[in-house]
Amino acid sequence: MPRTLFDQVLMTHTPRRTPGWMKLGSLVVHLAVVLLLMVLPITAAFDLPGVHTTLPAVMLARVSAPPPEVQPPSPPSTHPSTAPSVPLSPPEGIQPEVERPALVVSLGTPGGLGDGVPSLGAAEVGATPLPPPPVPQLDSPRRVGGNIRPPERTLFKAPAYPPAAQAARIEGIVVLEAVIDAQGVVQNVTVLRSIPLLDRAAVEAVQAWRYTPTRLNGVAIPIMMTVSVRFSLK
Repeated sequence: MPRTLFDQVLMTHTPRRTPGWMKLGSLVVHLAVVLLLMVLPITAAFDLPGVHTTLPAVMLARVSAPPPEVQPPSPPSTHPSTAPSVPLSPPEGIQPEVERPALVVSLGTPGGLGDGVPSLGAAEVGATPLPPPPVPQLDSPRRVGGNIRPPERTLFKAPAYPPAAQAARIEGIVVLEAVIDAQGVVQNVTVLRSIPLLDRAAVEAVQAWRYTPTRLNGVAIPIMMTVSVRFSLK
């Protein structure tokens, strides 16, 4: 029994030989599988960009035409002028001028200067008389200033201090505008700067004043001037 066991262990078997075409086919199959495993992931991960078929919007701008070019002035021509020349000799058939005696015209007094020479007025010789100087409007009052001097006061009346203003201890200056006629009489008084408790007393006092007539070019005219009335408790 033991011998039989060892006999089986020591028995050798000759290995079978694989044909060459099987080895070559196995190598080709393995290479194909490896290449397939390498190419598939690459082609799956590669994403081709899409092709845009729509064109972007284009803004069209209007281009104005360029201004016309300014042509430089042409130089003056150097060719001689073809205008007719001035004749140097007088043409035939023109008679020389005959000197006539000057006409003596007198603008003096009617009746002439004697010796048969009549006297002609301005209307007879066509002379236009000068217009008369403008007459100043004497109705509207003129403001004092320039050639118009302020008149002199001939009659003065002091303003009466109102009792209410005295009790309230109110002082100040009331400014008035007075219109004085051609005789120097105060016609109209307007308050320019007011103190309510003193205005009436100031107007009544100025209306009683009198002035010398104001003259312009020797003519008495009405004028307009500013008058100040002071009220003081001293």
